[in-house]
Amino acid sequence: MTLAVDAAPFGTYAPEPFVRAVLALTRALPASWLGLRLSTPFRRVAIDWLGEQPVDTEVWGAKARLYPGRNSSEKNALFTPQIFDALERGVLASAIDSSIAAGRTFTFVDIGANAGLYSLFVGARSGGRSRILAAEPQPGIVDRLSFNRSANPTFDITVLPVAVTDRDGEIELVIHDRDRGGSHVNKTGTATDAVHAVRVPSRPLVALLNEAGVDTIDAVKIDIEGAEDLALAPFLRDAPSSLLPRLLVIEDRPDWTVDLYALLHERGYVRMTRSRHNVVLRLDGRT
Repeated sequence: MTLAVDAAPFGTYAPEPFVRAVLALTRALPASWLGLRLSTPFRRVAIDWLGEQPVDTEVWGAKARLYPGRNSSEKNALFTPQIFDALERGVLASAIDSSIAAGRTFTFVDIGANAGLYSLFVGARSGGRSRILAAEPQPGIVDRLSFNRSANPTFDITVLPVAVTDRDGEIELVIHDRDRGGSHVNKTGTATDAVHAVRVPSRPLVALLNEAGVDTIDAVKIDIEGAEDLALAPFLRDAPSSLLPRLLVIEDRPDWTVDLYALLHERGYVRMTRSRHNVVLRLDGRT
């Protein structure tokens, strides 16, 4: 269950010639399903060669130390950043560009930030003219997020080492050891017999925003493995209209216990587009 995290200075793990050649190949593939399929055998060989070792690289103009072995998000961003959530990043890019053109700072909330990939994209795309709150509770992964933030000192990223839920206190986090991106909170509120489970701090979204002094939000990305309803339902019921994000990127899950789409519709959200895993909504038709 121990997770590799190395705080050596960025550049310590610059890709060696073999990995550099694989990255050049996989990153040149088309940003499509076919490109992803073609990359798979090359990624597998490189990951076997790397073991638990990370790679220091650049993705979307940001510096990142990525560990591809047991985290699918880091693996996909390392080898095929051109494919990684391309539709979602395209929508965010348009919103960021519009905000910057209007002379505004882009405010972004990254719930389930993992190693910080969305946060890094927003920071780089905005040229540092953004304010980012990145919430990630998982031990080890939050340390990777913090490292990636430190590797990009011009980005205004605040790391919140908490699970965003409906309560103050603690909640059980069940660790998916083979793919840390699949770790999830225990929504039942009762202890489980999971072998890999830890207690982590939990906070409601409104409380986190109030403490950070955030009063308007341009975009929220939320991907917390089926607990999106736990985080968003109380926010949608209680938040003032001024605090509702203009854009929402949400993982579409079948295991919600609350009809989030009904709540979103009530607050004025309309579906803008979707990818295989995520739905993008906008508030009151605004982009």
